[in-house]
Amino acid sequence: MALAIKHLPADAPDFYRAIVAPTSVDTAASQVVQEAVNDAELFVPKAVTATELRAQGLMRERELPQMWHCRGGESDMEKIVKHMSVIPAEFKHSVCMEYERLFALGGPACRKQANQFLVRQSKRFRGVAV
Repeated sequence: MALAIKHLPADAPDFYRAIVAPTSVDTAASQVVQEAVNDAELFVPKAVTATELRAQGLMRERELPQMWHCRGGESDMEKIVKHMSVIPAEFKHSVCMEYERLFALGGPACRKQANQFLVRQSKRFRGVAV
């Protein structure tokens, strides 16, 4: 993702003089700021896909979900690790994202639904060479 940076001249006003308290003395400075604000390139964000972010090293593929149940010595992590171990690497990230989406809905029913989803996914890949 490339960001456009508009370089202002050395005599460009500071934020207060340009925005908050413009005076007739700062007409030239106000014009410079107005040109920068009107520059369309500054305000047109380029759509970046998750694939591009991963390629740039800004987003990592997930091996395990980042959210799971853990309270009072009870944790789902061992079961999660066991089931994720049979899922091929190219599918782990999407499985993690769906597990987190289901788990984040909240409550014991959603935790159960997320864990059942993970079990179903791991069953699909049992016996498949990883």
